[in-house]
Amino acid sequence: MQKLLDVRGLRTHFHTDRGLFRAVDGIDFSVDRGRTVGLVGESGCGKSVTSLSVMGLVASPPGQVAAEAVNFDGRDVLKLSSDERRKLRGGQMSMIFQEPMTSLNPVHTIGQQIVEAILAHTTMSPQAAKARAIEMLELVRIPSPAQRVDDYPHSLSGGMRQRVMIAMALSCEPSLLIADEPTTALDVTIQAQILDLLQDLQRRLGMAILIITHDLGVIAEVADDVLVMYAGQIVESAPVNALFADPQHPYTIGLLGSIPRLDVERARLATIEGTVPSPNNQPRGCRFAPRCPFADRRCHDEPPPLRDLGPDHRVACWKAPVDE
Repeated sequence: MQKLLDVRGLRTHFHTDRGLFRAVDGIDFSVDRGRTVGLVGESGCGKSVTSLSVMGLVASPPGQVAAEAVNFDGRDVLKLSSDERRKLRGGQMSMIFQEPMTSLNPVHTIGQQIVEAILAHTTMSPQAAKARAIEMLELVRIPSPAQRVDDYPHSLSGGMRQRVMIAMALSCEPSLLIADEPTTALDVTIQAQILDLLQDLQRRLGMAILIITHDLGVIAEVADDVLVMYAGQIVESAPVNALFADPQHPYTIGLLGSIPRLDVERARLATIEGTVPSPNNQPRGCRFAPRCPFADRRCHDEPPPLRDLGPDHRVACWKAPVDE
């Protein structure tokens, strides 16, 4: 598969009154054309900061983004000028943010906001852009799009607002869509509709998707490959079937063990003891070692690298049965 996005050595740090926060601390990953990669981990692990870093949306100061390379379609994004990145962002690379109500401007109609995105990245006339906006609303299955195009965000339900965000993100037919918690705070049935919609649009448009979530159910539903993130680092990466069938990192095992099961009555949910370390006070060795039941002295002293476990399966754990 051809890599569309290839990230190497990404580090995003924030200078604060409490010290240096290492939100993302040296991660490598790639997204192939037409594939869906899931980035999963608990709140505060650095998932959203990773996406914002790739998109060039981290404010500096206080943020500082550095990497060996962030290659998108053969170009190093970090070496582009601000104007070039602005053209890339929203055109070839688009993003759906967590909360559509705070992402949409309440004083403009949804049609005006989609048209603005189209005009910023294409040479369409305003009339053609409005027709395109109506077409996109129809594509994301909003009923009566020609009438709803003049609605304001507050008059739409949460699921409809999320569909508008998807329509806006796809209006310029990007090669890569980054979806940051696209189903958060939505009803379960609406979540399923949004996920089905994303998969259908991916098949139609052939785009790659990087989906960011803390919900392993979402990952199982839509992802081809999975990246498990903990305390600013990727601790395991694998094809989705391999990860669910044979997880190797204790953190991944803990995440999967915490999912409720319908075939076990009244079973207590498994928990991961302890808390995530502060970004400005990380352990010296493995960052999961203070919470890991299998940790030994080496785990506390030496940070484990991502090592190959099998075909496309990598894990950062000294206890994993990797080939030396």
